[in-house]
Formats: sequence, C-alpha cells, structure tokens
Amino acid sequence: TKIELAMEMLDRANERGHLLFQWVSGDCAYGDAHEFRKHVAGMGKWYCFEVYYDTHIWTDDPAWKVPPVMENRRGRKPKHTKPTEGSPPAVTASSLVSSIPDNQWQRICLREGDKGPREFEFARLRVFEKWNGRPGPASWLMIRRSLQTEDREIKFYLSNAPETVSISEMAWAGCQRWSIEVDFKLAKGEVGLDHYELTKYRGWYHHITLSMLALAFLKAVQRQWGEKMCAGYCS
Repeated sequence: TKIELAMEMLDRANERGHLLFQWVSGDCAYGDAHEFRKHVAGMGKWYCFEVYYDTHIWTDDPAWKVPPVMENRRGRKPKHTKPTEGSPPAVTASSLVSSIPDNQWQRICLREGDKGPREFEFARLRVFEKWNGRPGPASWLMIRRSLQTEDREIKFYLSNAPETVSISEMAWAGCQRWSIEVDFKLAKGEVGLDHYELTKYRGWYHHITLSMLALAFLKAVQRQWGEKMCAGYCS
C-alpha cells in the first residue's frame, strides 16, 4: 500500500542519514492513517498531516480508564481502557472553527507565488487524537483558512510537534505539499520527468533519478540567484 511504501522510504532515508529531516507532511491519505502517524512519531520526527474535516478528536482529556475487576467475576481481567462517566465526547475538527476567537487567527505568508504572496490565516489548539476509535496522544490541531470570507476554504492538520514550535514553522511544514506540486509541474515541463517510454523498472528509475537531479540543480540556481521569498516565513 501507499502507507507501507511511505514507511519503508522514511525508514531507509533515516537509516542512511544522507537526507537530514525533522518534519514529515502529507495530504489526507497519509494523515488519516493512524499507523503512519504513529510510525513517524516513533522515529522521533514531527509530522504535520492534513486531515479530513470530520476527523474526530478530543479537546479535553478523554479520561478513559481500565474498568475495575468485579467481585466474583470469572474470566480474564479487563486490560483495555473504556470511557467513564466523566469522559467527554469526541468532536469533529470542523466543529471547532466557530469557537476560535478572531484575535487568535494569525495571517502568515508562506511564500511568493506566481500570482503574489500565498497568505492564509492560521489558528491552532491542543487536542487529543483518536486512533482506531481509542484515545491517542496529545497533539496540535492546526486550522488554515483563506482570506476571502465568501466560499472560504478551510483545511485541517494534526501535528505532534512540541509546544515550543511556532505556528509559523508548523504552517510552513504543513503546507509544503503545494511547493512539491509546483516542483512536479516544473519537472515535467523543464526536465522531462514524464517523458519516457520504458518497460523495465531499472530504466524508469534511472530516468526519474536523472530528472530529479536536474531539477535539484535548477532549484539550487534559482535559490542562489534570489528566488522571491515572503517575509512571513523563510526556510
């Protein structure tokens, strides 16, 4: 599966040590995979994955506990936590948008785009994730909304980054997918990433590798010559 391949690629990159990284980001297909988020956290890395609007989380400690053993009860002792009388219900990510005060939204410029600065408003709050129907770790729910008030686009992200990480850095990490999509489009147009007719995996791998090396050179030159960056956050 895509998730299994992604975990293998991350493990390989981490073990070889040639590619130093701290953040891992991806779209909802990866963010919705609890086992993938758990795998990234187990590597000691920070993730910032986009998730669906109906993703369930807790805003307060779920307070699940292992049920006490009843007297004269036979069989195995319970070992899994369950909700208690005081356990709050899980809520959807989208239900929290209206509860965020206007003064908690921060306008952040991610970078310059072809049509000007890519600016959005961001807010975040501490939540408890829900993994396979059960309480997961405490993390960040970050919400991104477009500047226009009509037909406003809203995106949601989950991140295990420390509380010391700024919202600007988290926004940059979570929105890197846009830059990757732009680079793929550039690679197809400038270095022939998709210009191949091959039947063997090795030949395809060679073509993709050389195309990516050519793209890396172009991006390095672009940066050296002064690619336009936004003052909101610079990597």
